[in-house]
Amino acid sequence: MARFHQLRVTAVDQLTDDSVALTFDVPAALREEYRYEAGQHLAVRRFVDGTEIRRTYSICAPAPGPEVPEEPRTLRVGVRLVEGGAFSTYAMKEVVVGDELEVMTPAGRFTLEPAPGRYAAVVGGSGITPVLSIVTTLLSREPDATFCLIRSDRTAASTMFLEEVADLKDRWPDRFQLVTVLSREEQQSGLDSGRLDEERLGSLLPALLRVEEIVGWFLCGPFGLVQGAERTLRGLGVARQRIHEEIFHVDDGLAT
Repeated sequence: MARFHQLRVTAVDQLTDDSVALTFDVPAALREEYRYEAGQHLAVRRFVDGTEIRRTYSICAPAPGPEVPEEPRTLRVGVRLVEGGAFSTYAMKEVVVGDELEVMTPAGRFTLEPAPGRYAAVVGGSGITPVLSIVTTLLSREPDATFCLIRSDRTAASTMFLEEVADLKDRWPDRFQLVTVLSREEQQSGLDSGRLDEERLGSLLPALLRVEEIVGWFLCGPFGLVQGAERTLRGLGVARQRIHEEIFHVDDGLAT
């Protein structure tokens, strides 16, 4: 049964001007409870004047393998600042190393069991967070898997986990493909800037991939992007069971 424990913050990494990654230490006695699958999330809470403030954030680190029973030693989540967001403002402006927060044990079904095949994702903004865990876990465990990541962000400076995703290209240049679409900034890749809407996806996806060969699609981000991507894929003949979705609220964290 999922429950909360006090975990100590061991790192607060500034990702962009409006996002951070929080790392928590997991004591040895709790590591079995905090074992997670790639793509799962954590609920984090605090109390202010007796009122609970709870938000859910995706784990961005690769999942511990079954051959390493003493893991995870740490948990890392990505948090994007939302104007007026009660918890994201606190995480960005107040949380420091050494603080203790109440963190629930992992949950969520936006997951992938590594297996051979071609996979792809369409993500927007902070929707990269669980997909980063999924991609890294898949490619490190399954040598016969490939992954195409199509991500949408406002500008390069606002792109979360920019270096971590670049590292994936360096580690697996033949198995990892990255396509970035910026909505508010010109690009050097040859792609036009602008929103990644249904019309654009409808022309972009068949040009990039053999859509029918993708065994798993992972869609994560704002409601409009996820729903538009799903309709596009269904229109291209992708079976519903091959499409996995996680919708992020526009206010603060996952839609739960």
